[in-house]
Amino acid sequence: MKKYIYILTILFSFSLSAQDGFWYDVLLEVEGEDTNEFEKTVDGFYSSLDFPDDVTLSFSRIQIKGQGFEETHILSFLSPSSESLANFLSTLSGSKWENYIEKVRPYVDSVRRSAGIVTKAYNQEDVDPIGQAWLFKVKSKDAPAFYEEYTKVMEVFDFAGFSGTGQITHGVSNGESHFIYATYDDLNSAFTFGPKNDVEAKAFASFFEATADFAEFSQSFTRVLIKEYN
Repeated sequence: MKKYIYILTILFSFSLSAQDGFWYDVLLEVEGEDTNEFEKTVDGFYSSLDFPDDVTLSFSRIQIKGQGFEETHILSFLSPSSESLANFLSTLSGSKWENYIEKVRPYVDSVRRSAGIVTKAYNQEDVDPIGQAWLFKVKSKDAPAFYEEYTKVMEVFDFAGFSGTGQITHGVSNGESHFIYATYDDLNSAFTFGPKNDVEAKAFASFFEATADFAEFSQSFTRVLIKEYN
């Protein structure tokens, strides 16, 4: 690992009446020959922890990604409470944490972190093993319009999995500020994602037309769940 892993423990505080969740991601680059030992080491550490009732960790491989996206794994922490999430992250310290870092460091070539807010979410109980994120560059003044157009699509789109949108508040990369995230129960569902009828097709077209002037699509990546901890 090029630099020691430090956990960010201070997140912006927002009213929970306006947001559905807070997330913190650690993205890591691991060489193929080290994958098995790396995953065993990560699982051994997080399996030994007691997670609060309102904090969840998803450990995943990043299986599909664009050019220049080097990270191979992602640790995604999620909570409806910014305080609970920050408090849990602050517990990742001490001798047990130091020992874990010493074990995992040789397998990791690089690491970066980001954090943010889920502003709007649908089917929150249907978080499936396949997840896809679309990242956008949106100016702050246009964020309400971006969320509004997303909501219009979801009001007519018959989507079986979880879907959410929100803001990247920490660790912004290449100007990306907002995301849309969706999950699928299997790879076939991910491959066949998209509008299934004229109404849904028009809704998708309207979204891209309405956001064309202020939302620039940046990149997308797809992760496959290894294990969830809660």
